Amino acid sequence: MSFKVGNPIKITYQASGATTGLTDVTAQILDETESLDPVNFPDITLTESGDITGEYFGSFTPDVVGTWRVVIDSIIKPGKVVKQYDIVVYDIDSVGSAVDGISTDSPPMIG
Repeated sequence: MSFKVGNPIKITYQASGATTGLTDVTAQILDETESLDPVNFPDITLTESGDITGEYFGSFTPDVVGTWRVVIDSIIKPGKVVKQYDIVVYDIDSVGSAVDGISTDSPPMIG
């Protein structure tokens, strides 16, 4: 799935066994160079949602086009999950809006 650069991306994680009460679920953000950037993208501690048992969430906002990865893990309930996000200049909503704005009227025929 593609996401627009500069827009926040919600990260969700379902703990195995729907474990609740975890306080150490963290997400490491690897930028488009597949590197950690602790200054601009420090590790994120995910928050338990409360809506779905054992679900945790957080967010990050990519600042450059490319493929980004998020590595989610918990020391208390180990098991790494890796998610990939393709960051692009235009998302499908902005493309759809641009297409909606195209005129379908044809110019007058001169004969």
